[in-house]
Amino acid sequence: MVVEYNAIIPPSVEWVAEYRADLSWNKTQYFGAGLKSLELLGNELGYSLVGCELVGTDAFFVRSDLCKDHFVQPFTAEMHYEPSRHFLWPMRGSIHERCFSDL
Repeated sequence: MVVEYNAIIPPSVEWVAEYRADLSWNKTQYFGAGLKSLELLGNELGYSLVGCELVGTDAFFVRSDLCKDHFVQPFTAEMHYEPSRHFLWPMRGSIHERCFSDL
């Protein structure tokens, strides 16, 4: 399973943006959830956090019963967190680059 996370949130911090159906992303850093919150949710649902991609956008989860020794442990946000590196994104000039250029 692939889930986007908010890499602005440090990996040890549990944080989830308040859900409101009448809101959409306002191009600020207030969006989504931190990796620790997603790790804990994944654990509740039977999934382990096995890694994140280099840009700091996507987290990868695998069903815990399938992990065995195929992935680097521990399966924690602190181990697998990648900071925001949107400047590496191939879509130069994207909305993310403009919003995160000060990071």
